[in-house]
Amino acid sequence: MKIVYILSSPHGGSTLLSHLLGTHQSIANLGEVTFLPKLLALGEPCSCSEPVVECDAWKNVFSELQSRTGVDLGATPYGLPLGDAIKQKEGSGLVDREQQTKGLEIMAKVRGAYDTAALLGAPQRGLLKLITLPSIRQSLNNTFSFYEAVSTAWNTEVLVDASKTVKKGPRLYLERPDDVRIIHMVRDGRGVVASRAKYMPVAHAAERWHHYHRLSGWLLERWVNPAHRRLLRYEDLAADPANQMRSLLEWLDLDYQGDEALESPGNSHAAGGNPARFSMG
Repeated sequence: MKIVYILSSPHGGSTLLSHLLGTHQSIANLGEVTFLPKLLALGEPCSCSEPVVECDAWKNVFSELQSRTGVDLGATPYGLPLGDAIKQKEGSGLVDREQQTKGLEIMAKVRGAYDTAALLGAPQRGLLKLITLPSIRQSLNNTFSFYEAVSTAWNTEVLVDASKTVKKGPRLYLERPDDVRIIHMVRDGRGVVASRAKYMPVAHAAERWHHYHRLSGWLLERWVNPAHRRLLRYEDLAADPANQMRSLLEWLDLDYQGDEALESPGNSHAAGGNPARFSMG
């Protein structure tokens, strides 16, 4: 099993990239795995347009996951913590206010600040492991159990997770460096700001873009083997999708299936992401 984790700021093109990767016959695009519990709890749709909780493809995953962990995500969406996935009121998507209380948001911020300090301050991998919070370690174990359930249920060995959570990508890599590959996708900050300005001040949008990619760069440089990460510019992908995808697939040891494959939406069951995924072709 190989995991391709996409790091990208919001409105950075991760949904487009995961969709294009998912057109390959050997790759399954999962969407935003870390947000899956919220999508289930609120009845949000899979990219096939069925609610995720009612999608037959995902039901097979939940059945396999239950046999492995004893947890039925379809019945108890938050029964298997997959990491902090705080949804801000700004932007697309719903906020599960029943689950995402102010107290939970504060705890997530404290946990996130501690984890950032640990990742930036630990001198080597052994010490980082010792000072990692048990809740973070458990969420990583749960995430790998989830990946394995998907790989079995869908009979697919290459999985794409577009969760974008900046610290989770390097964390997953540190757990299984042989299995995890990371694509750091960067879109010109002016494009991201123009998109996010619909619902937040321009200065705030620019600051969040800058913080996200600065932290991503630091963590990737520190913890991820250069051979196991790729920097991809959104503009390069948009200008020449065929050659960019050919290069990425070669990096993943997969054959390029031809330009026509990129024009077919395939049988996608991505959970979460930009609403444009419902009309991609």
